[in-house]
Amino acid sequence: ATYYDIFVAHAFNDFKTILKSVAFNPLMAEMLTFKGSKSLAYQVERNGVLLYPDENFAREIMQLFSIGLFMLNEDGTKVVDESTGEHIPTYTNSDVVNFSRGWTNFVDRQDQRDNIEAEWDLGWMP
Repeated sequence: ATYYDIFVAHAFNDFKTILKSVAFNPLMAEMLTFKGSKSLAYQVERNGVLLYPDENFAREIMQLFSIGLFMLNEDGTKVVDESTGEHIPTYTNSDVVNFSRGWTNFVDRQDQRDNIEAEWDLGWMP
């Protein structure tokens, strides 16, 4: 219900506002595994391991919420590279790695909304 509520609350807002609400939602942080993701430098300095930041959310933002997998023509068909005959991707793995760096060290600091996230003890709710 919380994910749906984001779109109900922001149905007439701009894309940036909706994307920000999705990105900073604590449930999305857990589901898309960027909550608690640490930078490569942090992992090396603190733990002595070469562990890269979680790339799941960065990939999902580009793939599902914004630019998609492939470049598109105005009619919605995929753009084809004339020299190779292959569809042209909108991003590379390098883009995902770089974008994932910005989604490190997130913790659950968002204020709770009284109608959704707060745990109510009203006796009549399951």
